Amino acid sequence: MRYFVTMVSKNMNKNNCLNLFCCVLLTVSIYAQEKTDAKSVQDYTPSVLLNKGQTDFKLFNSLYTQTQFYNEDGNKQDAGERSTYFTSILEYNYGVSPRVAIGGEFWFRSVYVGERSSSSTNVLSFSNSSKARTGINLVGMKIKFNPIKKWMRFSFQSGLLISVISDPQSEKLDRPFLDNNRHLWITKLIYDKKISEKLLLFTQLSAWMSIDKNLADENTSLAIPFDLFVSYFLTNKVTIYLQNQIWPSFGNDGLSSYFVQEGLGIKYQLFKGIELEMVYTSFVIGENAGAGQTFNLGLRILH
Repeated sequence: MRYFVTMVSKNMNKNNCLNLFCCVLLTVSIYAQEKTDAKSVQDYTPSVLLNKGQTDFKLFNSLYTQTQFYNEDGNKQDAGERSTYFTSILEYNYGVSPRVAIGGEFWFRSVYVGERSSSSTNVLSFSNSSKARTGINLVGMKIKFNPIKKWMRFSFQSGLLISVISDPQSEKLDRPFLDNNRHLWITKLIYDKKISEKLLLFTQLSAWMSIDKNLADENTSLAIPFDLFVSYFLTNKVTIYLQNQIWPSFGNDGLSSYFVQEGLGIKYQLFKGIELEMVYTSFVIGENAGAGQTFNLGLRILH
């Protein structure tokens, strides 16, 4: 799961908004083109670190919606309502050296729970009511480095995200559940390999440690997701990929839930150093997990 929220005056008409957007896009594109080296954005896969002094800005927006869930037997059940979550992750990375990078993340989330026939776009109203809740939920820092110099497409990343919103589970509020009342410590092993000039295999093994704010052991859990992506470079500007992910979660009594997510995505280099990404995913099997789908839109600026 990356966001950008822009607030404009209600008196600003659509033409002015469009002009403002074009000006911002033109500015960042010129800046990116001035700073980016000769490499294509495609060369900077998640496993490859930045050069010294390089920066990488990422914005990823994900809309997850469901009307069904997988029960403890792995069967789909009707939830009787539609639950939709919008998560926006703003990420900034800086190359300290060719083998070390540091960065920060900022997570924004909104939820809307309504009738089964309600629209999933209701979550984009970003409101607070008995059916909706919105807020900044996580903020954190991370470090990424290459532990083995001869394996330049292998990297290790670790970061801590602090829950900054009060009562995210809405236990004392007349609002829906927004997030767990936990901090996140996320560690990743990232590796990719070029099968050919057109084909890339990307793998990622992660450990998501959820730490209760009050340090209660019974509310601390561990998830170990594994990702496998197969990317195909249609051109030097267009990449399509297949996404595969299995996400098991563990509690005090062992495996507590899992899901498998499959998806199809496309990346397009709009300008040199600027990449747009769109991806659709579906939760195809699981236990004690959602049975929904996601619609995602990302922006990356490398300079």
